Amino acid sequence: MSQENVEIAREVFLANGSGDPVAAHAARERFFDPSIEWDMSGVAGWTEKSLYRGQEVEEFLQAWADSWQEWHFDLEEIRGAGEEQVFAAIHEWGIGIGSGASVDQRRYFAVTLRDGKAVTVEMFSDRQEALEAAGLSE
Repeated sequence: MSQENVEIAREVFLANGSGDPVAAHAARERFFDPSIEWDMSGVAGWTEKSLYRGQEVEEFLQAWADSWQEWHFDLEEIRGAGEEQVFAAIHEWGIGIGSGASVDQRRYFAVTLRDGKAVTVEMFSDRQEALEAAGLSE
């Protein structure tokens, strides 16, 4: 099951990083469990809400993408961890629409999938924390 979960997660990350909002939404619709939880508490300096649930996740991700011009990310690494966990690393960049501020950063994820659907996504600034959350180590 782990390799299947890796491929599902890869498809979602690639669709979301492509810059195509229609493909991104379709991938999330197909692979996010309706009760998904997206946890931002592992992101240093995050001042917004730390936990999004269900439909809030789609709204949060859409608002994030809409706040940038030329925003996209590359999937740098993805691997399975046990039966349900996937670790992923991305490099994202873009320019804030309102502020003109640029972002160039790496983010890390521990994703839990059940029955081919993502049920939890934990996002981190720190690679080691994400690895540990996924049940991995360097």
